[in-house]
Amino acid sequence: MLKNTQLFSFLFIVILIVSLSSCKNEYDNLFQTTIVNVQLNYPEDFETVENVIVTLTNTSNNTTFIDSTNSNGTVTFDVPLGLYQASVSETRQVSLNSYIFTGSTNISVSESYENSAVTTIDLSVSKSASILIKELYIGGCQKDDGSGTFRQGQYMILYNNSVSSVSLDNLCFGMVYPYNSNSTNYFYEDGAPSYETENWIPAAQGIWYFPDGVNLASGEQIVVAFNSAIDNTITYSQSINFANSEFYTTYDIDVYSNELYYPVPSSSIPTSHYLSAVKFGSASAWSLSVSSPAFFLFSPQGETPAEFANDVNNLGYYNGSANQGYTKVPNDWVIDAAEVYRQGDDNLKRLPAAIDAGYIVHTNSQGYALYRNVNKEATLAIPGNEGKIIENYSGGTTDIADGSTDPSGIDAEASIANGARIIYSDTNSSTNDFHQRRKASLRH
Repeated sequence: MLKNTQLFSFLFIVILIVSLSSCKNEYDNLFQTTIVNVQLNYPEDFETVENVIVTLTNTSNNTTFIDSTNSNGTVTFDVPLGLYQASVSETRQVSLNSYIFTGSTNISVSESYENSAVTTIDLSVSKSASILIKELYIGGCQKDDGSGTFRQGQYMILYNNSVSSVSLDNLCFGMVYPYNSNSTNYFYEDGAPSYETENWIPAAQGIWYFPDGVNLASGEQIVVAFNSAIDNTITYSQSINFANSEFYTTYDIDVYSNELYYPVPSSSIPTSHYLSAVKFGSASAWSLSVSSPAFFLFSPQGETPAEFANDVNNLGYYNGSANQGYTKVPNDWVIDAAEVYRQGDDNLKRLPAAIDAGYIVHTNSQGYALYRNVNKEATLAIPGNEGKIIENYSGGTTDIADGSTDPSGIDAEASIANGARIIYSDTNSSTNDFHQRRKASLRH
């Protein structure tokens, strides 16, 4: 009996040794580590920065290793053998734009992998505006006595769609000739504006710019009254009340002196919230179209708004008229834009596709506003938005000719009031990015 036990023990040890030997290579691969160097390669004109997160993921078991780059854009990992994917996504704020750098590559870390090898990730870049035109209210509303339209009280709302706080220093806005999309366009040659191939657009009559020191935190907005910055609801109940200390207004009475457009703003608006203007023609008011403006935001580079706008080398005259001056704004300076078409008319495109590839149709005189659509996927992905998003949006105008609504189905204003953080659509096309809202958001 003892001999049998000894024989059994001997056989067990032999089997164990054979098993361990057969698994040796597997265990060696599991615990053997190798140095992996990853270098980020940025597109031309973008500098390399440090502390960019790079993720190395084992494609077999999803084990991840995370580290950040040094000042040379290099990061070093010490990982077991295996097949990995190295990936990076960096968001960088430059002036009023966000730049998103992305890239990935596969790395096979085998026994023959050299520790001195360097794997390069070529990054691609996409640009998006940090500051967006969230809303344009331009068409006016019906007077209470039914006698016509009150056309003053136009406004815009700007929104910080990015994850960082943004300074509005150097932020300007303007409009393109002709004021209305159905008007004769003297820039048109061979079916397109002549400036389209010259990479600039004309800022008609004048520009407005913000005072220094205005900052907008992530997810915050700013209201700018274009004219009649008072409580207009006292006279016209369907209009807008601008008597709010947080609002801003285009009021530079030494430049634009028309008191019909520019009565003294409400005392609730501090004078530090007045924007400044530079004009190029003889108009007494910066008159934004009530039906179909081509409106845009821009930021001069390397000079102040006043320096740029007062440079005679940038000036031109629409249809040769000294009363209709404009300044040439480079396409690269444009932050955001909205091409608006007049409902029921033949319209001509004024903004080139590089700035706005689409348009949004507007019906004026009814109190409607042009409102930015919600980026549903990005909004739902935000941590903390659970339970705060209000859907089944019904504020559009699909029941009228050329009406529209937000395809996301999210009620942005109700969701914001419920504590949600909204990300708005930014596809470089007003067709995709805007809809016509039945009631301006400032009329809750």
